[in-house]
Amino acid sequence: MSEKDLEAYQVTQQQLQLLLLQKQQLKIQSEEINNALNELKKITEKEKVYKIVGPILIEVNKDEIIKELNEKNETINSRIEILEKQEDRLRKNLAELGKILEKELKEEE
Repeated sequence: MSEKDLEAYQVTQQQLQLLLLQKQQLKIQSEEINNALNELKKITEKEKVYKIVGPILIEVNKDEIIKELNEKNETINSRIEILEKQEDRLRKNLAELGKILEKELKEEE
């Protein structure tokens, strides 16, 4: 079995694991934003809305924060799509490397 092929397989596996972790973190952020947007829908225009900026709370306009959250969510969803494309490529590479390693193992027997 080629050390080079085995190393490439392991590196690809690690890249896939890191990518999946990033994707999971982005999905959690998107879910938190969606929860915040749902809560904002429940409040009236008379009620005050605050946003955390560093260690302080700042009063913000409800419509502006909704716009900001929607834009942030769009950016996150775009990044998730990019990661999913990378995930597909890595999975294909992993499958190809797995076939190569399997073939090499059979040849050694």
